[in-house]
Amino acid sequence: MNNASARQRGSALVETTILMVVMLPLVYAVAMIGKLIDLKQNVEQASRYAAWEATVYPASGPGGSAPQNITQRFFGSPENLLQSHAVDPGNHSLWGLSDQQHQNRFEADTQVLIDQSSIQASYRRDIAQPTTAMRVGQLAGKSGEVLDGLSGNAWGLSADGLLEANVSLEVNTGTWLNAGAVQCGDAASTTCLNSNAVILVDGWSSSDDTQARQRVRSLMPASALEPLGDAVSVVGNLPMFGELKGLKNAFGHVDMSVLPAYAKP
Repeated sequence: MNNASARQRGSALVETTILMVVMLPLVYAVAMIGKLIDLKQNVEQASRYAAWEATVYPASGPGGSAPQNITQRFFGSPENLLQSHAVDPGNHSLWGLSDQQHQNRFEADTQVLIDQSSIQASYRRDIAQPTTAMRVGQLAGKSGEVLDGLSGNAWGLSADGLLEANVSLEVNTGTWLNAGAVQCGDAASTTCLNSNAVILVDGWSSSDDTQARQRVRSLMPASALEPLGDAVSVVGNLPMFGELKGLKNAFGHVDMSVLPAYAKP
């Protein structure tokens, strides 16, 4: 009986030792994976914000480096207030932008640090494999550009309004989750996180009636005859040709006061 009890105690000790060898790395891995998942979600949000922000840039697009507010809003301390000027982004409670003084060995071994200089936002408009809608938009853009620039005509639409924004950064995950050197931009890092977002920069909407009128005129071939109509309308000053006065601004005329039946008072 005593021998059986001794064997059972020895078996339990072996099982516990093996279980600790297996489970201990998982404890560290779960903590680090949780931090990386949270960081990945922030990268996703940053890419969407970068794409949205590109709508206020010129057609050439912004530069290759990420605007400072992307670092402040998505990769700094969540306790910071949003500022219109550059401020110290601080460190996130789960991961940080620089080395931090950890209170214990577990936090030090599961740290996830971002190389702040590696945070990049890049933009491109040559979206691969254009969709049917994109091809239709390109044809419409070329059609409007034929008469663009004439008196009162201003098409002003991007033939390819889709823009892709990419946000990437390098992460140092320490020794417990070392993924090896991964190429991230122009430098090698332990881990590289990146995310893409696509947005329609030119929504094909008009800011006011004047812009809508100019865009519609750019699709009206008759608008090219406006100078001729204006010249002929001068003859309408003669008593016998009074009806010709109606030709002034007649060619390419767009009446923005016309309403559909359901909208009429």
